[in-house]
Amino acid sequence: MKRLCMLLLVVMVVGWALPYNVDQVDPEGPTPRPGTPLMDRTFIDTAGDMRAIMGSQGKSICVSGGGEAIAVLYGGVTGDPNNSMQAQVAYSLDGGATWSIYGPFGNPPARRLYNDIVGTPDFHANPGELFFIWQENTQGYNDGVINVMIEENIPSAPSFSVPGQLPNSSPPAMFPWEPGMDWDRDNPQNLVATAWSFLANGNEWAYAWTSNDGGYTWSDSIPMTHVTADGACGPIAFGTGGFVAYTFHAYRNLGGTDSIHAPYYMESTDGGASWSTPISLDIIPATMLSNFWWHEIDIQVINGEPWVMHNDIGTPGGGPYIAKGTGSPGSWTWTLYDLGVIGADSTMYGSDLWQCVPSQYISLSYNPDNGMILGSYKSNIFIGDGSVYNGAHVQGCYTMDNGNTWTITDPLSTSNNGAIVWGDWSQTETADHMWTDGGYSRTNTVWIDGITFALYHETGLVTEWGPPIGVEEVSGNLVSVYHFGVTPSVTSNTCRAAFTMPSAGNISLTVYDVTGRVVDNVFSGQASGEQEFNINTSQLANGAYFVVLETEQGEAIQKIITLH
Repeated sequence: MKRLCMLLLVVMVVGWALPYNVDQVDPEGPTPRPGTPLMDRTFIDTAGDMRAIMGSQGKSICVSGGGEAIAVLYGGVTGDPNNSMQAQVAYSLDGGATWSIYGPFGNPPARRLYNDIVGTPDFHANPGELFFIWQENTQGYNDGVINVMIEENIPSAPSFSVPGQLPNSSPPAMFPWEPGMDWDRDNPQNLVATAWSFLANGNEWAYAWTSNDGGYTWSDSIPMTHVTADGACGPIAFGTGGFVAYTFHAYRNLGGTDSIHAPYYMESTDGGASWSTPISLDIIPATMLSNFWWHEIDIQVINGEPWVMHNDIGTPGGGPYIAKGTGSPGSWTWTLYDLGVIGADSTMYGSDLWQCVPSQYISLSYNPDNGMILGSYKSNIFIGDGSVYNGAHVQGCYTMDNGNTWTITDPLSTSNNGAIVWGDWSQTETADHMWTDGGYSRTNTVWIDGITFALYHETGLVTEWGPPIGVEEVSGNLVSVYHFGVTPSVTSNTCRAAFTMPSAGNISLTVYDVTGRVVDNVFSGQASGEQEFNINTSQLANGAYFVVLETEQGEAIQKIITLH
């Protein structure tokens, strides 16, 4: 307890600068804490247009399993006012601190460059496991080609295959839009690509192509489904056992003559060779005001289950939504999570109350180290009573128990209010894969300044999920407890402490106020394995408290805020 009191004193002196909180807010945004920064913004390049990383078909960023290597596919500057983009690749081998630019590739210039980049967690070490696909359209959208390219060497000496076109994917056979691609989690040599023949004289069908040699040769186009005009084809997600999931927008009839564009889902169980009949994801609310815009959509297959994220930018308070499928292919039971409600929370950063307003530019991410699933988005943040606007941030909500509970994140980017002129706050994309660094889950995002077209990269700290910095860790000893966390961190009536004991032993779980006074003895006794305890906070005054877990090997601590 002497150590605890000393720790609390230090915490109070430094102004609540605990490891998982943002320091005092200033006009330029939150100040990263020393040691393990919450985020680190770096400039990559100037893009040709704010759509240089925009598209519902997939992501423009791919991150290796440990965050060492990052690859970004984007539309670089051409100098042509009518056709302003060309395919380029940016590489970083130091977590985003420095970047090398390669290209252009394909047949520049182009007016639009919708793209997708996918790779295995070991793409930085294994040649031929990083894949690129993009669609080039010149002025007017009357033509277009879909190019596929493979990185054939490690990023320290990158070597790219000559871009090749998918069979029958260009006019007059097809007028393509929104290509996507993913790799088989059983064998990265198996790939599926998709596109929608929509532009100009297209027939409004979505098509798939398959490859079994890492993208060097492809099947002929495989019809998937008709997608009505003004719909949108979304990204594709490969699982295991030949399972592939796909989502798109098309007409949904709301009764009578009323119809809107709304989310649909379809799947393949043979690696993309054949496809199911689409089903309407009518669990996602839709009204006549709904606008499920073409880049407000994402999908992943996590532990064999499809997770679909959609955002309704036409309906006030319309999401972002996540729909999770439980069951098996062909017979999913869908569960809805409204991150627009979960993420619209008031939370404490430093000594300020921040109000979070979820907006658009959604992404799904997964961390296989700890099972964390993140739904991220642009969030507008206001300080105090809402009279002070702190700007747009990348933010989100995460779950570590497959959707049973959700927690709002700290900001995943620095404030975009002040030094950078945002205006039209253009597309952001967060990588599919999160990674772990010293017990912290991290995510990587690219975004474009909608005024200057500057392309940036940012690393965000999602949460501390391993042994947090606690009393014994201050003296250099690791606490023999894993995944200790308290959710939600901002609570009114109750919160939940969860952790895993690798072996049986005596523990105590105690809540202290900022003076070190015990306010609740939650548990004391023997424990082993996975543990969960509910903590009643309804009688606690508003303010900060510390949940301390003491074991025979040491102690760990988490901070909570009570707001009634």
